[in-house]
Amino acid sequence: MNAGAPPRETWIDVAKGIAIILVVLFHSVMYLDGAGVTGPLATLNPLLDTFRMPLFFFMSGLLAARAVALPFAALFRKRMLLLLYLYVLWVTLQTILLLFIPPISQAPVNARPLDLVTLFVRPNSNLWFIYALPLFFALAWLMRRWPPALQVTLTALVAAGFGSFLLHTGTPWDKMGRYLVFFIAAIWLGPKVRRLVPAVRWWHAAAAAGLYAAVTAVVVRLDLLRVPFVLLATSALAVTVGIVVSVLLARLPALDWLRALGTRTLPIYLVHTFPMILVAATIVATGTPSGTVLNVVLGTALPILLCAVAIIIALAAFRVFGRVPGLFTVPVTAWLQPVPARTAGPVRSP
Repeated sequence: MNAGAPPRETWIDVAKGIAIILVVLFHSVMYLDGAGVTGPLATLNPLLDTFRMPLFFFMSGLLAARAVALPFAALFRKRMLLLLYLYVLWVTLQTILLLFIPPISQAPVNARPLDLVTLFVRPNSNLWFIYALPLFFALAWLMRRWPPALQVTLTALVAAGFGSFLLHTGTPWDKMGRYLVFFIAAIWLGPKVRRLVPAVRWWHAAAAAGLYAAVTAVVVRLDLLRVPFVLLATSALAVTVGIVVSVLLARLPALDWLRALGTRTLPIYLVHTFPMILVAATIVATGTPSGTVLNVVLGTALPILLCAVAIIIALAAFRVFGRVPGLFTVPVTAWLQPVPARTAGPVRSP
């Protein structure tokens, strides 16, 4: 740890651990569904859209405030360059793999050589999060001197537009539009959230989770998700649930493995779809298991098993190859060396 750096907050890592598990489970269900193995999780998967990425981006924003105060050259080297490099590298690796296996009909994955040319214009369906973060850092830096309320209001309007399909591209740009507000809001709300964390108790989590479940049930039942601001409000409630639950779980030593996952979200995110692609391609090549009962059992158990196996494989790959230059880091470490620092000016407090 750098001298003078603030201590790492365990609950943030727990929240990131929860978010990465849900992201991996989402892709597990998606690939198996595309291969014809469908179960009840395929119905539940879309409902968690309000939880997974909003929580992930909010946690990222909490950790972004200090970086956004840097000059842009320092911000680019410190927080953006690595992500952009890894995005290009791993989209290339994924595309090469997909070109040599049977197509997976329902999985929305880019698998054409042309996609390597347009990967910044049409973001990759699996790895768009790695591309979104540097873009969000850049936008936060450009808006850093604006009043916080204006930043949150403008990005909330964008989120409402994409959430209600008034704005729609049919690409991951839609998701970026929905989630930018959580990254921006976290930069400004971070100090307040940190002050409230010590006061969190179990009944806060129970009340928040109960309210989130009730709101989600009503929204889905009445088909309100495309009503402007409904998806945004539901996602904000989900982030609240994620925070209070993470704070409580961080106090349990038995769940330290969840915190550990939260410190390894990048390699998990980069690697986890590769075993899923191979499993789905194998199912497509050999045929979907027949029998309604068998398919339901597989559709329920297999996504969870594949989620766990994919995380284990990703962690093992990082352990074995993590020190290989250019695979999980930039090939030339000098690229990330700090430039002479000149403070861009403090980030205004709300």
